[in-house]
Parts: sequence; C-alpha cells; structure tokens
Amino acid sequence: MKFLVFDFEVFPYDVLLGVYDVNEKKYIQLWDKEQIKQFYNENKDAIWIGHNNSHYDNFILQAILMDLNPYTVSKQIIEENKRLKLNIKLNYYDLMSQHFVSLKVIEAQMGNNIYESDVDFEIQRPLLDKEKLEVEDYNRADLAQTYTDLKLCKSEIQLRFDIIKEFKLSLDVLHFTEAQIAAKVLGAKRIENIEAEPWPSLLPSTLKIKNQRVLNYYLNSEWKKIPSIKVDLCGVEHIIAKGGIHAAQLKSQFDWAYYLDVSGYYNLVMMNYNLFPRTIPEEGKKLYEYMYHEQLRLKKIDPVKRGVYKTILLAVFGASTNQYTDFYDPNKGKLVTILGELFLVDLLEKLEGKVELIQSNTDGIIIKPLEGVTEQELRDITDEWQQRTGFVLKFDKIYDIYQRDVNCYMYRDESGKIHVKGNAVKYYEQWDNPFLEDSHTYSSPYIIHYCIVEYFMNGIDPKETVEKYKEQFRMFQFICKPGAFDYLTLEDGINITKLQNINRVFASKTPGVIYKNDKMRHNLYENLPEQVFVYNESLKDSLIWVIDYNWYIKRAWKGIGEFRKDYEQLTLF
Repeated sequence: MKFLVFDFEVFPYDVLLGVYDVNEKKYIQLWDKEQIKQFYNENKDAIWIGHNNSHYDNFILQAILMDLNPYTVSKQIIEENKRLKLNIKLNYYDLMSQHFVSLKVIEAQMGNNIYESDVDFEIQRPLLDKEKLEVEDYNRADLAQTYTDLKLCKSEIQLRFDIIKEFKLSLDVLHFTEAQIAAKVLGAKRIENIEAEPWPSLLPSTLKIKNQRVLNYYLNSEWKKIPSIKVDLCGVEHIIAKGGIHAAQLKSQFDWAYYLDVSGYYNLVMMNYNLFPRTIPEEGKKLYEYMYHEQLRLKKIDPVKRGVYKTILLAVFGASTNQYTDFYDPNKGKLVTILGELFLVDLLEKLEGKVELIQSNTDGIIIKPLEGVTEQELRDITDEWQQRTGFVLKFDKIYDIYQRDVNCYMYRDESGKIHVKGNAVKYYEQWDNPFLEDSHTYSSPYIIHYCIVEYFMNGIDPKETVEKYKEQFRMFQFICKPGAFDYLTLEDGINITKLQNINRVFASKTPGVIYKNDKMRHNLYENLPEQVFVYNESLKDSLIWVIDYNWYIKRAWKGIGEFRKDYEQLTLF
C-alpha cells in the first residue's frame, strides 16, 4: 500500500502541492495544476496523510480537480469557516483528528526550528522564482514535520487498519472519527427529535440511597434548573451536578489510603441498566456486550484485538450527548452519568462512619479507614455493593498522597510508580510528548510540574530539579500565539519587534515583554515572566547563559505552596 504525506500552499496566483512519498522516500513538489491532476489520477488508491487536511488540503485538491479557483476555496475555509463536502475519491487520514494541536506548535514542542514563510500568502501577483524556492523550502519543512508525526502516530493508524480488518469495513472509514466507526460497527442510526423522551420517575431497585435531597434533585428534575447542590457525605462537602460528583479535602496529605475505582463504569451502567442510546439496534447492543466481556478475556492473550474492541466500547457513551453523532440520545446519556453518581452516593452512605474520605470524583473514591476499622470490614461493604449493583471495584492501596483539590493530586502506587493528575502536575514525565493538545495555553512550563512532583514525592528542592534539567530547554519554554488577536510584538523599552504566529519564549535576564495586538488593542500577554526573550530556532545551541533559571525556581515554590495549608508561612520564595 502506498502512503503519501501531502500539504498545499495557496496564493492568489499560484498553488503548490508538496508530497513526501513514504514508500519511495522522496519529495515531489508541483506548481502546475495539470501535473497535480495527473499525480492524483496516478495515486487514487494511495493513502493520503496530512495535518488538518480534512479541513483544508483535501478541498484544495478537490478545487483543482474540479477546475475551481483554489485561492477562493482557501479563503472560504479560512475566513468564512465554510464547511465543504468532499466529492472526490480520497483515502485519507488526518493526524490532527486525534491530536488537536497545530503543526507549528508540534515543531515548537519538539525543539525544532519554527519555520514560517516570509512570502506573503496574500501577494497580489504571480510569485517570483526566488519566492517559489522559499515556499518550497517552507513546504518541505512542513512535510518533514508531518512525516515525523506520522511515524510517532504509527500505532494509532495501525489500530484503524486493525479495526477495518476485524469488522470487514471499507478503507473509506480510515479517516472516520471513533464515534463514526463505532456507529458503523454497531449499526447505530440517528433518530430525529429523540430529545423529547420524558424524564423517568423511578430508579432501579438495586439503588439503596437514604439521602432524599439527592434523590429529589434528580427525580424532580431540579438539575435542569439548579446547576448543582451541596451534600455532606462521609463528613466532606460534595458538589453534585448533572455532569458528575466531586469532593475533596483541600491541600491535604496522607501517608497511605485505598483507591476504589469502578472499572468500565459507564459501560456497565449502559449494559446493566439498559441505558444504551436507542439509536443502537438490539443486535448492536448484543455485540457491544460481547465485546465488553471479550476484551476482558483478551487482556493478556491478544492485546491488539482488545484495543480494537475497547476503541468501539469507549466511543459510545461520550457520543450519546453529541448531537452530531448517530448515537445522539441526550436523556439516556444524562441518565448514565446521573445513575453513576447515585450509585457512588449509595457506596459512600454505606461507608459512613467507617472511613475518612479524601476525595470523590465521578467513578472512584479515595478513602482511609478510621481507627479500629479493618480492611476486611471495608471489603465486606464494597462486596455487598458490587453484588447488588453489578459493578466491579478495583481496590488498590496507594501511598504518599498530596492533594491540592479534587482535580489536582499525586500519589505512588504499590509498585512505587508515581501517578499525577491536574493542571499543576499533569506534564510530569510528559515533556517529550509533542502532541500535548493544550501545551500552548498552559500557564507554567513542564519544569514547574517536575519541580512540584519531585519536591513532594522525592523530597527534592526545586533548585536541584532545575539544575538537573537546565539543558533540556524544551522544559523551560512557553509557546505563545496571537489567538484572537492579529499579531504579537516583543518590546524591550527601546525596540518593538513584530513576531511570527507561533513563538518559543523563555524567562530572560534582560528586559523584554510580549504584547497581543490588533487594530483596537495592545494587551500584555498573560502568565509570562516579567522579562522574556524569544527563540524560534532549533534548540541545538546552548541557552544556559540567557535563561533566567531563578524565575522558574520561584514559580515552582509558588506551585508547591498551593498544595500546602501553611502556604502563607512559606518563605523559601
């Protein structure tokens, strides 16, 4: 099978198709529209791979094949956000469909040169030969980055081929979303006006809840008017809403505890209580249940097939509340979430007076037995709950728990492995992953996450952590882009420099501030150090002498303080 990485560059009077032929390992660049048509006709059966091609490059190719103006189509996509329909044969895969991050941000995260063309894409004349050469260089850089990304995503694409093989699907589904593939496998068909289903007045007999306030909130449909209610469970205030249940002891530390997590919670809610989207036929529901139990059996003997089944299983629940999918059945989707919450309340009520609750969060709880309460007593309670409800609890012992809030914490499992969750620590052991989707919006670089985790879990001073990683420059970078503004400027009190669209920024020892600009506004870029410098070249040269490492140490101490109740007393920063 032939694989082609492709990317278009579109100008008012010129268009370039750039291709990297993966099989032949060669670049092909075509400016002539007739040659582009010929190339397509010779490669109709190939797999065309791009970055954001499902929203852009596919339609530029179609425009050329249909003798439309590619520049006009480009403007419709970019400026009018027009949704177009693809009417040509094209077996394609969009790397951005699984990783919602731009190619330039990936370049920045990988420490590569953030290559942006100096040739104006709005230039109102045919390009000069030297300009075409520059555009070709720019295009090859994008193709090279896309090919690098393709190699990193090889397992994801292979999974698609495994799904196609397992369910005997056509190659057309290669670019489908997981929800679209699952709908095809399970035979789901959209039902119009399905939102009109009345709200149920009864709950399953297996649910045993005493708290009438919680029951009324759902049975009387109060959740439609009141976003959330507060309820005390196991001595901790819980926020209960239509989207989940949340509670935590804020800024707390525990030497050990039990982590009770419901395995495949929403899958089991749908299966055990007949809450599948009604758009799935009976044979589809039976297939779903078969795959659920079969993937458990395949865990150790056939992980590839298990991955195929899990992909289908995991797609259904989330799609049930998405109006653009064939699984759309919002009342059933809400009931799955709500019933999951209610059964968790049920469990918490049974543990009342037996445990100190550390946190509750959607499909699991962290608890520590009160003095005199044995593990067997807790297991007796949880065993009764599992047998009655049909759910399966993982009962794990965890250690060294440090919790800022319900959505931000860390702990060590019985093997010693560190687990982290939350915006202050989530990039721990993730700094070399180029596909982190929100990396350009985070308010602290990767090194801060390392400092916080290493401090609590291993007792290491942030200064030592910064020193250890100081030559891993990617860990210290911010990625800045204009967002809703037109452009960025770097200002040092003397010079004002207009920046490119995506920029790599570091704390600096010398003056420098970044502003976001448009015709009406000149706003300071938020969450950056007081002094910064921009470096968009490949991170091969040493930046040790220009990065202000002290700024990162101070920021790390601030993050550490957010986990501690004695934050005001900390004087180390």
